[in-house]
Amino acid sequence: MLNPSKSDCITILSAASELADDSMLPLDPSRLGLSRNGMLTAAAFLTERACFRRYQEGDGHYAVGALSLQGRLRLEQLCNG
Repeated sequence: MLNPSKSDCITILSAASELADDSMLPLDPSRLGLSRNGMLTAAAFLTERACFRRYQEGDGHYAVGALSLQGRLRLEQLCNG
């Protein structure tokens, strides 16, 4: 079972919350200020819980789309709870 840090999840969800509906956010650990392992753990955790409208993986690179309703609710929960 994945156990990502709360701050890593908030970082990814916050960045994705600013995307337009058709945009994709490349998950780059240095750009997001996260460790590679922390980013991958949080991204896997969040995608398994359908927090993004779209998700892409290829050649070891990952990208996520805008937040789904579940993603917005999870961001709210993490920030306030």
